[in-house]
This record gives sequence, structure tokens and C-alpha cells, in this order.
Amino acid sequence: MQTGVAFNLLAAGFNQGSTLVVNLVVANLLGREAFGKYTMVLTTLATLATLGQLSMGYTATKHVAEYRAVDPGRTSRILGLGAMVSFLSALAAALALALSAGWLARAGLETPDLAPLLRLTAAAVFFTVLTGFFSGALAGLEMYSTLAKAGVVSGLVYVALCIGLAYRFGLTGAVAGIAASALIQSAVLGLALVRGAARRNVPIAWRGSWQERAILWSFALPASLTGLLSLPAVWLANAVLALQAGGYQQLALFGAANTFRTMVLFVPQAINNVGMSLLNNQQRTSSEAYKRVFWMNAALTALSAVVTAAALFLAGAPLLRLFGPEFGAGRQALGILLGAAVIEAVAIAAYQIVVSRGRIWASLFFVSLPRDASLVLLAALLTPSFGAAGLAGAYAIGWTLALLGILALVSRLGISAAGPVAVPAR
Repeated sequence: MQTGVAFNLLAAGFNQGSTLVVNLVVANLLGREAFGKYTMVLTTLATLATLGQLSMGYTATKHVAEYRAVDPGRTSRILGLGAMVSFLSALAAALALALSAGWLARAGLETPDLAPLLRLTAAAVFFTVLTGFFSGALAGLEMYSTLAKAGVVSGLVYVALCIGLAYRFGLTGAVAGIAASALIQSAVLGLALVRGAARRNVPIAWRGSWQERAILWSFALPASLTGLLSLPAVWLANAVLALQAGGYQQLALFGAANTFRTMVLFVPQAINNVGMSLLNNQQRTSSEAYKRVFWMNAALTALSAVVTAAALFLAGAPLLRLFGPEFGAGRQALGILLGAAVIEAVAIAAYQIVVSRGRIWASLFFVSLPRDASLVLLAALLTPSFGAAGLAGAYAIGWTLALLGILALVSRLGISAAGPVAVPAR
């Protein structure tokens, strides 16, 4: 746990740190209006990439961690299935964005000049989908040092390309930098997975991989439907704010404040990425270890989120002004989002029980639906009067409902392991 979290923090540090640096520089280079458009492009990228992943990275982490020690052959087939599905879904997601960019910019966002940027973003979507699967599979193999090295390289490349191209070509250059850095990150992680899986005696197996398709229906499909609800809900909520009078300026304030929300989740995500792999591995070997990993993961997650949120809130105004003098107006949105981040971190830690027990269909109805429906509805109600703070409030209420749903599921399931798996004789 300690080793995995340390390497994950290094990787996430370069990932989140590079995002923060790029956002700060791009905001100061381009100004508030253009940064609002940049935020909308990033939201679109995150939405399409997450939908395109079909939760294969998440699926790979759980099942590779669960079976790599007890059934290497099945693990190899799961890797092959995940790679095949990820490539096809990445292609479909990228083509969907490229073909619909004009309509989306014109009719959906009422900002026709975003169309070329969205088409350029389609390339980033393709490579980001592949990166999601590669990262999830490497986490399932507990190859955290490899993920850390890749995070350092991709973070430095992201900063250099985005800032350099933004300085030379403005908003178009910044988006081109995102696409180019996504390609490089995907290539680095893909090569690392092929080599790492072979070293751990679970080489990616294409032949027979389709026989593992049951995990698609029982786990990947409901997890994908969760993304199908979640990311479009976030996109719609952002779009609702963008369509208000002065909407892109308010969206810029929200984007700046949201950067610090992600910083609160920085350490919790690193902890939970490791905790998920260990938890799923231990549920087939040791019930006591399973419980210890869960409680350790939950305690570390909650503590790190509270401490980080408190520190960022105290330094809120100066931090926001790093984006530019006019960004100080986002202090209220920042405070709400920091509180929401603590709730989200605790919810993610508790959700590990639901994932390890494979109750993804139940979470779709009791967690995702209430959270995402309330986000869009409350964004429509609150943003006309409260702008960025209204969108932040909608986000906080949505995650509060999600936490309540997760706790209800966990209380029903109990903190217990699934038990040993039977491996067919060969």
C-alpha cells in the first residue's frame, strides 16, 4: 500500500501539476473569455473519452488484480478483450466527435467558432480512451513504478506542448498540444503494458479473449452506463452555465475553482487507485486483509481530503488570482467545490466495497441516477441567479446524494470479501 501510493502520488503529481500549470498559463495568455472556451473543450474531451472507454480501464483494474495470482490464463484473456474493445470504442468516440463537431458547436453551444477546436479534440479523445485502458491494466498488475515514470514523462510533455503551442497559436495551439501529448502518453503506456504483462507471465492473449465476455455484461456495461449518465450530465451542467448571459466568463470562474477541487482529490485518487487493486486481490485470499485494506483506504482518503480542502480554502483568494486579477470573483464557487470534493472523496472510498462485490447494476440506480439527474436539474435552477456558484452548489448536492446511496448499499452488503475462486483443472 505504501509503495503503491508513493508511486501513484508521483504520477498523479505530475499529471495534476501539469494540468494546473497549463491552466494558469493558458488563462493568463488567452484571457477569461478564451479560457472559458478552453474549459468547454476540456469538458467535452473528458466526456467523450470517458464514454469511449466503456469503463475498460476500471474493469481491467478489478479483474486483473482479482485473477492474476489465481488464474493467469484468464488474466491474459481479459487483457486481450480489454485491448480489443478499447481500440474499437476509441475509434467510434473520436469519429463521433469529429463528425458532430459542427452541429455541437452551432446548435448545442451556440458558439460556431468552437467547431474546428472540437474536431481537433477528436484526436485527443482517441488516444485518451486507449490511455484509460492501459493505465487500468497496469494498476491491476500493480506496476505503480511504471505508471509513475509514464506520469512524469507525459506531464512534462503536456506542459511543454500546450504552453509552447498556446503561446504561438493561441487557443488552437493549446488544444493541439492536448492532442499531441495524449498521443505520446498513450504510446508510452501501451508499450509499458505489453512488456509488463509478459514479465508477469500474463501476456496479452487475443485468442480466446471473447470467452471472457461475461465481464462486459456483468461489470463493464453497467459501469459504462454510469459514465453514460455522469459525463453528459457534467457537460450539460457546464453548457447550461455557458448559455447564460456572460456565461463563458462564469464558466471560466468555475473552471478555475474546479482546478483546485481536483487538487483536493489528488491524494485520495492516488490512495484509492492502489486500494482498489489491493482490495480486489485480497478478497480472493484473505478476508481479514480485505477489511484492513478497506478501513485503511477509507481513513487515509478522508484525512487527506479534509486537510487539503481546508488549506486551499484558507489560501483561496490568492490562488484564484493566479489565473488573473478578475478570477478573484470565484471565491464562493471555490468554497462550495472544496466541500463537494471532501464528500466525493469519502464516497469514492466507500464505493470500493460496491466495486469489489461487483454490484455495479445496483449502484447505477441508487447512486448514479440521483446524482446526475440532480446535477442537471439544479444547474438549470441555480445558474441563472448564481452563475458559477450555482453550478458548484449543484455539484455539491449531487455528490451528497451519491454518498447517501453508496452508504446504503455498503450497509446492505457488509464489509466482507467474496472468498476464494475455483480454478478449473488443466
